[in-house]
Amino acid sequence: VNLIQEFLGNLASLSTQKFSSNVIEKCLHVADEKVKVQLIDELMEQHSLPELLQDAYGNYVIQTALTEAQPEQRARLEERIRPLLPALRNTNYGKRIQNKIALKDMDSLKMFA
Repeated sequence: VNLIQEFLGNLASLSTQKFSSNVIEKCLHVADEKVKVQLIDELMEQHSLPELLQDAYGNYVIQTALTEAQPEQRARLEERIRPLLPALRNTNYGKRIQNKIALKDMDSLKMFA
């Protein structure tokens, strides 16, 4: 069994703690694609995502997930984040997530220009 897969089922809790959130970010960087998909799918769960977006450590995990996700999975993650952005606009954490999505949108527009 892949050690990283042992974290599945506990990602939300681990992502909101100072040191374990760093471990989860590292896992997102180094996991093979199959495991990475499983990790990001768990982070996208509706009961976890709002908490992670508003958390001082969890938002960094979500930013890493946005960076590491394959295009199709990233699009699904962005779709789940967008409805939550108005509640996050006045937080530093929310602004970081919003900027990450906006930068990606700007890059997409440049490709079509």
